[in-house]
Amino acid sequence: MKFGFCVPNYGGKIRPDEMVESAILAESTGFDSVWATDHIIVPTRFTHPYGDLVEPFVILAYIAAKTESVRLGSSIIVIPQRNPVLVAKQAAALDRLSRGRMILGAGVGWLEEEFRYLNADFKRRGKFLDESIQLMRALWKDDLVSFSGSFFRVREAVFFPKPARPIPIWIGGDSASAIRRASRLGDGWHPVGISPPRIERGVKIIRKGGRKVTISLRISADMKGGRPSYRSASGEKRVGLSGSRQDIVRMVEDYVSAGVEHFVVFINSHNSEQLFADIKKFSSDLVRSFK
Repeated sequence: MKFGFCVPNYGGKIRPDEMVESAILAESTGFDSVWATDHIIVPTRFTHPYGDLVEPFVILAYIAAKTESVRLGSSIIVIPQRNPVLVAKQAAALDRLSRGRMILGAGVGWLEEEFRYLNADFKRRGKFLDESIQLMRALWKDDLVSFSGSFFRVREAVFFPKPARPIPIWIGGDSASAIRRASRLGDGWHPVGISPPRIERGVKIIRKGGRKVTISLRISADMKGGRPSYRSASGEKRVGLSGSRQDIVRMVEDYVSAGVEHFVVFINSHNSEQLFADIKKFSSDLVRSFK
């Protein structure tokens, strides 16, 4: 079992330098990966939590320079809001500079107004993501790149430097289309805050595809025992880890039984002092128990 720590790069409660400190602490206390979340520009009703957000590639690059072995993941980059050639370039650079530690979490997004602000196509975002994944893999692999799709055409182009090794792409989301996409195109499946039975249903579909797909879950954790369930900014019901140590261990065991191989936790904390203490507590209570 592997554990990841989602850096609080959004919400405005933690300063950017403290975000980096939290990632360094997570590595030193046994976490296997650190992750950063993506939003670019949001309407005012989403000022909390996404109006104040440090761009994920930038903070992950800074963390890469301050850490040694922890994997670096995006949870998740909304590819249809960006040019995938540029995303491939950023991810390859980060992977090369970090000596092969990048995991690209990728998804279609959900906030239509954000797409509109960025002049991106909300209605065709699923097809755009599928093609983008294929294009990025060609850019990372081929010395001479030629690609022809509905959105992008590249003829005899060069794209260097390549990643240190093939960058795994983990597909975000828990919709039927996201699960099928993970089965067809993903190296991992990375939903957020869903229950063990929903994980198990998705795993069964993915396993039928016959490909090796890592099963991951991003989930909030409250070390003070509150918020066992909540509504996300998009209005979806989410499950969190909370309660006593025994309660949380039991919940994690249920997820492991359902097929989860890599937990990514977002620890709810009001300030950096509390966050650092909670990282240590989660590590001693959970991370070390499952090693």
